[in-house]
Amino acid sequence: MLGQKNREGGFTLVEMMIVVAIIGIGSAIAVPNYLTWNARYQLKQAATEIQGQLTLARLAAMSRNSPVTVTLALSAGKVQFSATDANSIQVIQPIQMMSTVTGLSPGPANVIFSPLGTRSGGGTTNQLIVISNNQGLSYSVQITPRGKIKWCAASTCA
Repeated sequence: MLGQKNREGGFTLVEMMIVVAIIGIGSAIAVPNYLTWNARYQLKQAATEIQGQLTLARLAAMSRNSPVTVTLALSAGKVQFSATDANSIQVIQPIQMMSTVTGLSPGPANVIFSPLGTRSGGGTTNQLIVISNNQGLSYSVQITPRGKIKWCAASTCA
């Protein structure tokens, strides 16, 4: 078979360019959605972390039979959390939120838990702490006068 062409299997350049174009279009659609999802996820993690730390501070106040003051402050563009007792001794190791959590309202925010686990000061209304990220999303953490803590995926809790 001297006259037959030896044709090898494989992909042509046009086929490869079509596949690359499809992958590029898919990526262009997916990346913005991923970035939005990631920003929401990190803000949710920060709100959950604050809720957990506030709960620990409340429990520390009850177990020590001493008031515990929690402070959330914005320092160098990052939200920081600390908790001290009446003798200014750290009750919980200070933590710093992820670098994408860049806003705090009111800033700084103080929450005081009494030895009974209730929130001291602030009257009979709920105390609201709002955190926001570098994309403008806001989540809030609410502390009731009875010391119950919850977070909401909005700037206000209903």
